[in-house]
Amino acid sequence: MPVRTAESSGFCFGVKHAVETAHRMLADRDDKVNSDNLVMLGELIHNEIVLKELTEGGFVICNSASEVPEGSVVLVRAHGVPPSEMRILEEKGCSVVDCTCPFVSKIHKIVAKAASEGKNIIVTGGKGHPEVLGICGYAEGYDVKVAVIGSVGELEEVPFAPESSILVSQTTFSAEEFNKICAIIKNKIANNCIFDTICSTTENRQKEAAKLASDSDVMLVIGSAASSNTTKLLGICKSRCVRTYLISDVCDAERIVAEGLVHPGDKVGITAGASTPEAIILEVVHTMDENDKKTNQDQEQTDVSFAEALESFVSVKRNTVVKGEITSADADFVYVDVHDKSEGKIPRKEFAQMPDFDLEAALANHEEISVHVKSIKNSDQGKDILLSILMVESEKNKKIVEEAFNNKTPIDVTITKVVKDGIIGVIGGIEVYIHRSQICLGQPEELESYVGQTMTIRVTKFDTDKHRLRISGSHKALDADARKAKADAIWSDIEVGKTYKGIVRSLPNFGAFIDIGGVDGLCHNTDLSWQRISKPSDVLSIGQEVEVTVKSFDPETKKISLVYKKEEDDPFYMIEERIPVGSIVKGKVVRLTDFGAFVELEPGVDALCHVSQISSGKLDKPSDVLSVGQEVVAKVTKIQTEDGQTQKTKISISIKEVQPIDPETPDEEIEYSEADAHSETPDAEPAVEEAPVEAAPAEDKPEE
Repeated sequence: MPVRTAESSGFCFGVKHAVETAHRMLADRDDKVNSDNLVMLGELIHNEIVLKELTEGGFVICNSASEVPEGSVVLVRAHGVPPSEMRILEEKGCSVVDCTCPFVSKIHKIVAKAASEGKNIIVTGGKGHPEVLGICGYAEGYDVKVAVIGSVGELEEVPFAPESSILVSQTTFSAEEFNKICAIIKNKIANNCIFDTICSTTENRQKEAAKLASDSDVMLVIGSAASSNTTKLLGICKSRCVRTYLISDVCDAERIVAEGLVHPGDKVGITAGASTPEAIILEVVHTMDENDKKTNQDQEQTDVSFAEALESFVSVKRNTVVKGEITSADADFVYVDVHDKSEGKIPRKEFAQMPDFDLEAALANHEEISVHVKSIKNSDQGKDILLSILMVESEKNKKIVEEAFNNKTPIDVTITKVVKDGIIGVIGGIEVYIHRSQICLGQPEELESYVGQTMTIRVTKFDTDKHRLRISGSHKALDADARKAKADAIWSDIEVGKTYKGIVRSLPNFGAFIDIGGVDGLCHNTDLSWQRISKPSDVLSIGQEVEVTVKSFDPETKKISLVYKKEEDDPFYMIEERIPVGSIVKGKVVRLTDFGAFVELEPGVDALCHVSQISSGKLDKPSDVLSVGQEVVAKVTKIQTEDGQTQKTKISISIKEVQPIDPETPDEEIEYSEADAHSETPDAEPAVEEAPVEAAPAEDKPEE
């Protein structure tokens, strides 16, 4: 029962990106970087196992934007959503993490452009599929029609003339069916209006599945019945291989084997939909491989003759470690004399995984090595003895790793590949799984960036149960130990007013968490800048190195409040020396109220000129003589600071004492009669009653 797997199986780029993003969001919330509601707008992936994992981790699934609570952090799946849904999220003040697949976004742009030009839209795909609903949504608001068809037969039901239309496709639609539709419609629609938007990964997946199914006795399609691309794969395979089965996980595969649906000698093909995690695919492949091995072993045991059984009673036995001398090599194998009737052979590729082993020197010197006997097969030409040097090295390194686990000593591993939710590190052929949450403190980089690097880890799990070695490691644990030591040092001598250099780790809406060396302190927005800011990213960025001062701390709760803004940056710093009482200043009117005018003397420094201190006479309101933006000259009359808090400093000024601004008096025409002229006595001046100066109201008006 040979088992073959289609190369293009499992997560496509868009789904993989969306799932990895979802796990990062959960990790961020676990690290208290984000305490908001995590909402998944529609099912992120058509796979019950992945969805269960994400919802148990903290995600809530909402089927429409109208169901999403205000202020939530919303993950938009790879299928995309209509613009109307995005607008609702924006109105609700939600933070949107858009994981729409780039291939889907391209379709959105094509449809939006065509709709704006008045062209009708034909979409090949599944009616009601989330991706199709999102595509159709980009034609909303335009005077155009949209039709969704799933086959050639439905083309005749399109309620408008194709000549005025464009044709696009759901990314996971059958390439075979799409080509049939294009063959009919190409004479009615211009070539530049037919867009083959089927994802290349989907097309390759379907072609590989078709080819594999044509040459298989049994075909297993791994995925969910709710997944569009999986059901299309199922149909393609069934049309070429009658014994095609849809399975969701390894349990289904074991059931199919147990029910006898797979026969000895059957060629088994395996493919998977875009929503199927790699781990599930590997489990199914492993199960079918094990079944194949068991079948072969049973067959071999049946064929063994009594004479061959006698031959097995020699010094070299299967699953033993023996010593032998390297004698020769060819392109595929290295041959070893194990002191039996026949030489044993080691696959040459094993030595490629041992860079420190000098094979050429070993061949020249006929070096003695220890090898593991993997199998012994008898033939007319003698024995075929398959050996392994890696398995011996693996056992040695397994003991090294086990000792490291027992003694909690660090080891160095080389990162070789990325797997589900983590990376694999290798030491001497032993694989160690490192979950993404154990790579570092905080959020790790893109996992691919670690491949090829050497990482120091602590072995956190060494499990040999069920004849399968499971080893896990953590680099984060070592970081945590180092961080704890630094934290202890910080808490031992921390004091208010002490200055530290730190790194900005995260920027929630209310402030910045800054690592001052093993301890995170919070710098509230009000302590970031003397100016009013809307968000901390206006001042700082993640990863930035800053200098902060301890404002307060609590050893019991392990909380530290920090200050980033500097005293010398305070607009009111040493204000009485820079603008002393009695000094003449220039400024610009920035705001007018009924009780006075606020004048900006310096950036961030406003002074109040009371209405009684503007003009030499009485004013009803400052706007009678002043306007916003007008420059004035005034005298500083008072500077008052409350409780030593510079931000509560009040400065009073007087325009009147320097250059009063009086309202203009309109010229009046006065008629004089001759009698009036004779009656005037120029030498006699009438007594003028001096108008009393109105007392300036107390400056207790509210200031903004």
